[in-house]
Amino acid sequence: MKYKHFDDIEPNHKTDFIMLYFAACRSLRQLEAAIRKINGGKLTCRQAWLLLRIQRKLSQMAALWKGT
Repeated sequence: MKYKHFDDIEPNHKTDFIMLYFAACRSLRQLEAAIRKINGGKLTCRQAWLLLRIQRKLSQMAALWKGT
């Protein structure tokens, strides 16, 4: 998967941060459910750590946004 660099992203005035935050959380939950389905209901320590890391980064972004 190729990601865009932060500087290459054009501004979009049709979305707001709150909507994007909750959409990202839903996608993260769906990803976790798909991984659990593949692994018989369990996550490996590495998978759980990576999902938690993404969730923490989302929380940090929300805290930064609310602080501005």
